[in-house]
Amino acid sequence: MKYIAVYYAVINIYLFVLMGIDKHKAIHKKYRIKETTLFLFSALGGGLGGLFGMKIFRHKINKLKFHAVYWFFTLLHIALMLFVYYKLSC
Repeated sequence: MKYIAVYYAVINIYLFVLMGIDKHKAIHKKYRIKETTLFLFSALGGGLGGLFGMKIFRHKINKLKFHAVYWFFTLLHIALMLFVYYKLSC
């Protein structure tokens, strides 16, 4: 279970940092990180990091698609973790 917690911490921090980098690139009109890359890391478990990145960096806050995807994968991974936890504890 410890390894799973470390995995989720790393993937969420990574997506959070990617959001900050993308915001920096947007401000300086540089080549941006693809939306599919951001969504991929959300699907891999980093949705919460994406949500915090949106809030802290004020990045993509007006894009409903990002809110929906990040919330969906955050809730999905929470449900998955609860399922795994209860299955392993039986």
